[in-house]
Amino acid sequence: MIKFFRKIRYDLIEKNKTGKYFKYAIGEIILVVIGILIALQINNWNEQRKERIQEKIFLKRFEVELNSNLENILTAISLNKSRIHRAEFLLRTIDKPQLAVDSSSYFMKSIEHAGYTNIPLISDNAFEELKSSGNLSLISNEVLREALQKYYSWTSYEGQYNFLQQDIQLNYSHLKQGIFTTSQVIDMGDYYITKNYSAIEAKETFERMLNKPKFLEFIPYVIQNKLGAENSYDNIYNQAKALIILLKSELDKLNDD
Repeated sequence: MIKFFRKIRYDLIEKNKTGKYFKYAIGEIILVVIGILIALQINNWNEQRKERIQEKIFLKRFEVELNSNLENILTAISLNKSRIHRAEFLLRTIDKPQLAVDSSSYFMKSIEHAGYTNIPLISDNAFEELKSSGNLSLISNEVLREALQKYYSWTSYEGQYNFLQQDIQLNYSHLKQGIFTTSQVIDMGDYYITKNYSAIEAKETFERMLNKPKFLEFIPYVIQNKLGAENSYDNIYNQAKALIILLKSELDKLNDD
């Protein structure tokens, strides 16, 4: 009987030891899991911090590029308006020839410059770098990311339209051949010299212009094309302005975090 109780006591002690070891092992496993989770969390936090630093760098690059683009777009808008006015002036001279004589230099230069095209240079280096690397998701603000994609799609979307503008310019240049004398053509090519033209020169040039019916018929198409360009430039300008506001807001938010 004594041996029996001793065996029971021994079994209980061994069972108690096993339970302690099991609890200890469970505790060790829990500590290891917690350590791994903490390490993963720290790693994720470091990665997110690095991404936010990279995001700020790109947002600042976008801001610089957009401000430069705005200047180029404003220049294109201004030149485009000027050429619309010149083309409209040429049409008015058909019914009022005295306009050409009274504003001789403006008339002469209008023939030369009305058909010119000025396409704004849109810098997209930062966007292309992000897109080609597959890191557009680096821009954490979804609204801003979509706005950037829409804005920079203009460069590819407008490719065909820009080709049409250049085609208009080429046709215009071809059709105006013979309106200017040889010396006048040479003078017009020197952009560093501003030459004034006399009323007599303007009158003679006007008469040669009237003898170019295809040139006169083409002027409305020049105006039509430039009105389309005006709408396009206004649109991309407004997009750029809105983007800059979004960028500044996002940069302020990232700086506060």
